Amino acid sequence: MLKVMNWDDTDHQGSETSLTSRTPHIGQVEDYVKALGAIELSSCERDMLRAHARAPGREITGLKLAETVGHFGCRIGHKKYGRLAGKIATAAGLPVCKSDVSDYLAAIFTLADGKQSAGEDWQWVMHAPLADALKKLGMA
Repeated sequence: MLKVMNWDDTDHQGSETSLTSRTPHIGQVEDYVKALGAIELSSCERDMLRAHARAPGREITGLKLAETVGHFGCRIGHKKYGRLAGKIATAAGLPVCKSDVSDYLAAIFTLADGKQSAGEDWQWVMHAPLADALKKLGMA
């Protein structure tokens, strides 16, 4: 079963489509800059953000995220990235996305659009405002 969830306000090329379609769990560049400056990032969390921002088309899987920090399996990648997303959402004052998926997957929608593959893994496309914030902070 393929589950697609697209709540981003970009066309995945980094071009904004419509600000009227913005959803509350997706921040502006300034929200992400503020949040990333306010939270303490572990080296693993920093590595995951960098890997995602630098991936072709800003698209990465949970498995690749896990491998980035020396773990195996998409579940651990999603759990670690979901915890990071929760920290960022809280620091930015963004609500967690309302969804029928697990809490840690729902939290990732603050950082990226997601599309579930045939198995348990998901493909994530980083929101343009987060990518821009990472560049602004010299993290990408």
